[in-house]
Amino acid sequence: MKNNHLLEISFFIFLSVLIHSYIPTILEIISVDGSGDFQWQPAKCAFEGINHYSSYLNSDGSCTKFMSQLGEYAQGFYIMIYPFTLLEWNAAKILWGSLNIILITLVPLMLSTKFELNKTETCLVIFFILYSIIVRVNLIIGQQTIFVLFFLILPFVYKSKLSSALSGISYFKYNIGYALFLFFLVSKKYKQLFLSIIPCFFGALFYCLITNSNFIDNLLQPIQLMVKNSEVGSTLNRVFLFSFIKYLPIDSQLIKYLFILILTFLFNIFFIKKIYKINDNLLKLSCLCLLILISTPHWGHDYILLIPLLIYSVKYYKYNLFLFRINFFTAIYFLHLYNGIQIYLNKILFNLKLNADILNFIYPYINIILLLLILIWNLMNNISHTKTIKKSFS
Repeated sequence: MKNNHLLEISFFIFLSVLIHSYIPTILEIISVDGSGDFQWQPAKCAFEGINHYSSYLNSDGSCTKFMSQLGEYAQGFYIMIYPFTLLEWNAAKILWGSLNIILITLVPLMLSTKFELNKTETCLVIFFILYSIIVRVNLIIGQQTIFVLFFLILPFVYKSKLSSALSGISYFKYNIGYALFLFFLVSKKYKQLFLSIIPCFFGALFYCLITNSNFIDNLLQPIQLMVKNSEVGSTLNRVFLFSFIKYLPIDSQLIKYLFILILTFLFNIFFIKKIYKINDNLLKLSCLCLLILISTPHWGHDYILLIPLLIYSVKYYKYNLFLFRINFFTAIYFLHLYNGIQIYLNKILFNLKLNADILNFIYPYINIILLLLILIWNLMNNISHTKTIKKSFS
């Protein structure tokens, strides 16, 4: 009974803190610059019969560029957010923010329920996630990562045809969903692979019908637009494991990108072969998310993918294994602290009248190396941690 009272009191305290702390976040969402990444304008163009990919590629102005909505997601995403195009911008972004708050609450709740965290652990995890800076950044800029993460976790939580099909919605964001596609392929889950392709196929088909576009040409347009957007600072320019190749003295950009693509593909195949052999589905999902963050370019808001690792570390924190502590503090660092630490270091260097350019260059690579080490360590200790848990139960 005392535990129930303590849980109830904690709930109201945490809820009060969250409500108070979210006032600035809500104000930023509804501000003039809020939700700039939400892809409302490209979707609106599509349902007005305009192929936004062609318009942005040709710079013909038929689809107006609005805020930071670069329109490089897969076709199905713009079909899915059709209801938002029926609303004016201000109403649409408030609704999008509300949906993302619901989804970012459901993600840890689903994972905690599936992988049997107790009520106290679940409440603490949800509170921390909602309170974290990364979640607030996603909400303020109107990003799609929370939306994609929700569908990415489905096949690890539910074993059904519907969850396999819906998981394919994660493919709409290429730098995340590709890993699930490779996971199904490498683990020879061909039925799940086929079902997961359905959203992309019918999304592209319907997009072509409403915009009167050629299906074959349209399939490549999102990739073409992503490459074009790299000229103006899109995600493709971000630091990832093999991004250093872009600085090699090779004249052809095409050769550089092909080299990066081949190395990234082989790297992912190698690690996914290790990941799919893991028995613990939560660790399997956590490692897959780590691989995604290491292998492909990401902005800081994509560190929301470390939620499974956070839940995994909380679930097994009671077992005396140092790795679980490292996993826990790694998730805390990337979800809440990493950007702040870099800002503080820059301020220290500024006060010391030192140049912070070197720090700004190496800091992203340090983060990538840290995530890579965590991934390798978890894969190496998969067997030993299983033995540790068995001993605890025996």
